[in-house]
Amino acid sequence: MTAMAAQHLTPAKSRSSDGCWTCRLRRKKCDEVRPVCVACSALEIDCLYSNAKPDWMDGAEKQKEKADWLKLEVKRLASSRREKRHMQSLEVSMDGLEVTNTSDITLIPTTSAAVSVGGSSSAASIGNGTPQDSGSESWMVDHSRPSMASLTPQSSCGPASGASPSTLNGLQVPVHRAGIEERDLSFVMHYLDYTFPFLYPFYRPPILDGGRGWLLVTMMRNKALFHSALSLSAYLFSEVLKHGTDAHGDCKAHSWNSLQAQQQLAVRELQADMQELNHRGVQGYLAASGHVMGSIIQLLSFEVAIANTGNWQMHLDAASVLFEQIMEHHGTGEAGNLCWHRVLHQLGDGVVPYLPGEQHRPWNADQASLRFFTASLIFFDTLSATALGRAPRLLKYHNHLLTVLDHCCDDHPTHPSIPHLKMDDFFGVPNWIVQAMAATAALGAWKNEQKATNSLSITQLVSRAASIEQTLKSNIAELDHKLNTPDAAYLMTRNPMVMLGQAAAAAAGVPPPVPPPLSTSTTGSENLSPLPEDHVTARIWAQATLTYLLVVVSGWQPSNAEIRESVALTAGLLRRLPAPAGLRSVVWPFAVTGCLAAPEEEQGFRDLVSALGPLQIFGTVREALSIMEGIWAHRDCIGVLPDGWDVSIGLNSLGHAALLI
Repeated sequence: MTAMAAQHLTPAKSRSSDGCWTCRLRRKKCDEVRPVCVACSALEIDCLYSNAKPDWMDGAEKQKEKADWLKLEVKRLASSRREKRHMQSLEVSMDGLEVTNTSDITLIPTTSAAVSVGGSSSAASIGNGTPQDSGSESWMVDHSRPSMASLTPQSSCGPASGASPSTLNGLQVPVHRAGIEERDLSFVMHYLDYTFPFLYPFYRPPILDGGRGWLLVTMMRNKALFHSALSLSAYLFSEVLKHGTDAHGDCKAHSWNSLQAQQQLAVRELQADMQELNHRGVQGYLAASGHVMGSIIQLLSFEVAIANTGNWQMHLDAASVLFEQIMEHHGTGEAGNLCWHRVLHQLGDGVVPYLPGEQHRPWNADQASLRFFTASLIFFDTLSATALGRAPRLLKYHNHLLTVLDHCCDDHPTHPSIPHLKMDDFFGVPNWIVQAMAATAALGAWKNEQKATNSLSITQLVSRAASIEQTLKSNIAELDHKLNTPDAAYLMTRNPMVMLGQAAAAAAGVPPPVPPPLSTSTTGSENLSPLPEDHVTARIWAQATLTYLLVVVSGWQPSNAEIRESVALTAGLLRRLPAPAGLRSVVWPFAVTGCLAAPEEEQGFRDLVSALGPLQIFGTVREALSIMEGIWAHRDCIGVLPDGWDVSIGLNSLGHAALLI
């Protein structure tokens, strides 16, 4: 007791009078390192040493005001440091990116990683060489690196020196050799005319929104996205030719060479863009941040398209972090509320974009690009949650972006009549389905957490599920009404999926099918009904989401009457898709439904994949079928697993989480 008392009575070391005035103002101990003390250096604030007392150190009002200001400055800079740490962690991940050996792509996922993180694994060589270091001129990287908003893609092959730019409709396109420029421009048009519409068949923006012109502008500005887009085009073109005659041999070789070269350049440019963004920061560079986010999502799409299963989660996390930073710095109102309109306004060069439902003004390229890639990110994040067994990471933004708000935000009190983003405009999946999927994924994660602690309330589970089910069933009833109207007759359109499927069949020597008759029904020009494929696709997603909800509530019970009815309905709808290639738009519903199918229904799912012909290799359709085949083969074992089975476990049954986009 005496020792303790003595310890407390020992006088503390007095604070030195030679410390900096900043530490004295903050009433912190100063280490007196000059010219900047350690504390001020760590906080990135001004460090003041002087013999004379500053005028604000008056022990009164000025000192209090200065202290309050300094507290706010410390908080502001702390946020900036957190942003830098986020970006540095992303840069480390992106620095680990290397190039996929596309020549070894197989239908069955392999154990070789195509992309490494933090240098933990090495990449396979491409062509006759291996990736060079950043100083190698063979990569044709422009080391001067102008602003990302003014970047122009280089040609995929040939020396970097001696290039002279030519002008194409006012856009600068470098020329190295005439034949190479022609091939690159050919793949640009291939991407715009076939690849992009094939990947996003429901994205048909009206002319008053600006159409798809933003895509060409963005490709010309963004090197990483340009080369990634050309990689996708080369890959799709090579797959269409794969089952053709020997006469296509040279074309196939050129396509593969182009794929490899473009992929190298895409990864290299994305790494460089990440480094530049990390140096500049998200806060002051909204357009550049949006470009990088779009490039990451484009790279994710490429990895998924070529069935490279090991990297999508890293790309999705990186894009999500960037989006969160964009919303924090550019999409938050003065009251701390979310405001998507504020983000678009800042990208509009002073032109205020119209609110949802107002008179149309075309989006500029940056606005349209950010809208498209944000919708993609929200959709991919929601699908990933069903495989990862968690709530969507970006769930907190769903209400603001996907519902009709009472008002836009405090800065714009106008009452919008439609949501900021309509997911059916991008993916053919209405917002209410995306929100129901997200809510079901969150419910499933909550259920598993409660089970882990032996605190699951069945009453609460059923109550939460009932709200989701009611939303689904009421909207399904409306869809059924649309499907049964005369305008929902089978229409044959210039759908890119149909066109590309016919091209693939022609390359394989298969005669094109006879097109069905067009509908003779008429509608008013101001209120055209959507194409039947839109209705069927949405109906398939809705029914599969209901199946997903039933499994979350009741468990994996394929023989359950409600689940059987829902599976049978979805299977019938899948057979009503207007074109075989339409299966690519419903891969997740196809997988969820097929995994619960009865033995006598299995062949029907295999036939749907076979009908795709050579295009079945493109994307995740074959991966979905592989998941089904594995579950069908172990159907009896799954039924007696002590810990049960669910959709998330099924989507991980190949040894990795499947992102079925």
